[in-house]
Amino acid sequence: MYSVRKSTMKHGTTNFNVLLFILAITCYLTWQFGINYFIIFCSSSIIHLIIESGLALSGMRKSEVYVYGKKLPKTIEIVIKSMTEGPAYCVPAYFVADQFIAGNFLLGIVSAVIVVGFAAYYLGWSDKRDLEKGELPLISRRAMNKPKAVMLLALINTGCLTALFLMPSPYRMHAFIYIIAYSLLVMLFYLINYNLGVRMVEIYDHDTKEFKQPGPLFQAAGLAYDSAYEMAVLVSPAYWLTFYLGFFK
Repeated sequence: MYSVRKSTMKHGTTNFNVLLFILAITCYLTWQFGINYFIIFCSSSIIHLIIESGLALSGMRKSEVYVYGKKLPKTIEIVIKSMTEGPAYCVPAYFVADQFIAGNFLLGIVSAVIVVGFAAYYLGWSDKRDLEKGELPLISRRAMNKPKAVMLLALINTGCLTALFLMPSPYRMHAFIYIIAYSLLVMLFYLINYNLGVRMVEIYDHDTKEFKQPGPLFQAAGLAYDSAYEMAVLVSPAYWLTFYLGFFK
């Protein structure tokens, strides 16, 4: 089973524009609500940098990224992707947790959905538009069920969940709201991009040696697994490790 993204050479430019948008949002939240938003931006970028580097070195992530027509070196590609994909969910999720603790449920939910929904639609719509214009498709596939990787992920996630449960109250509540919000925001991204036809789950058929797309129910299950287990819990050290190290103010 593979998590698949369909894009073009212009995706890197779109992704870079989203990075600028995330930086602007983070700067505003830091100015209005404090340094923790800048800290979660940095910590989530570092965690994603480690994950993306591991995926690239293991060969599980194979892709090419272009920004304004120029192919990026793999190191720069990983840095830009890490600074985009990590904070894009972690910063809004942290805002949701803050607002829930403060009792501002509607403000937290609506604000995060607007920010992530806008970025997700912009990314997906741009890829769809470029593909329909006849741009050369670039297919990025990430293996989701390699046995060794699944076992390693289970071990890591067990440690992550343990660290979250061991957090003292009331910080534990904030942490779990953050994790749930993160997972749902990733699912929102997948939902928008799946319906735009640029993000989906595929299965490799060893008999025909072809990649095939399963039905909607399998897609929903696969994307939910990806958003909650492979994304939210795996990236949770951006929150709990930062908390234990005493960086949050």
